[in-house]
Amino acid sequence: MAANYATAGFTSQVGTAAYSIQPGATLDTITDAAKIALWAANFTATAPVAGAGNITGVMAGYLAAYPRGA
Repeated sequence: MAANYATAGFTSQVGTAAYSIQPGATLDTITDAAKIALWAANFTATAPVAGAGNITGVMAGYLAAYPRGA
């Protein structure tokens, strides 16, 4: 299992399930594989830096200080 970080926010609906992913959200490759597959280009395995997608300096600092996942 590995953590994946959303570099940009997006919403999607698959069947009756609606998803809203926020920039900087941490999803794992096992539990959240279907959500990651919705827009795989919006995810990175390393904590994103400020300016990538919609990641602010504050969000990048938080993700670097408090990493989650594997």
